Amino acid sequence: MEGMENKEEKQSRSQLGLKIGLAVGSASAVVLFGNRRTRDKIINGTKQTAAAINEASKFLSENREEIISQVKTASNELSDLLKSANEDIQQISQRASHLKDTTLNVKERTQKTAEELKELKEKESEEEVKQIDQADNVERLPTGHNVSKEM
Repeated sequence: MEGMENKEEKQSRSQLGLKIGLAVGSASAVVLFGNRRTRDKIINGTKQTAAAINEASKFLSENREEIISQVKTASNELSDLLKSANEDIQQISQRASHLKDTTLNVKERTQKTAEELKELKEKESEEEVKQIDQADNVERLPTGHNVSKEM
């Protein structure tokens, strides 16, 4: 039973809202159309709007082919620009990849060169030590003068 009461209550509310809306709308219409100035303004505004719509429609009808042609041309130009931009982006991407590879190559070569320089420096140091040792040995050798005295 509660469901029926609820349904009836909703219907009565809807009917009441509809009645209020009709009353307000009717009153507004009477006031607007009752006042000659307001009615003339509404009619003139409606006529101007209709004339503007008719004029725009006429312009579109008369220039239909040209408008379609211009839209197609603009669409083709936009498509070409997008293709060109895509190609440019691909080239930039390839060049960036190449630059990355080149940078890594330079880094590897620099490290290898640094290692080779370090090895050369170590060899030079070893050779200098050998030369110093040999020089020390030469000074310790007996001279011909000292050898004859001992014999």
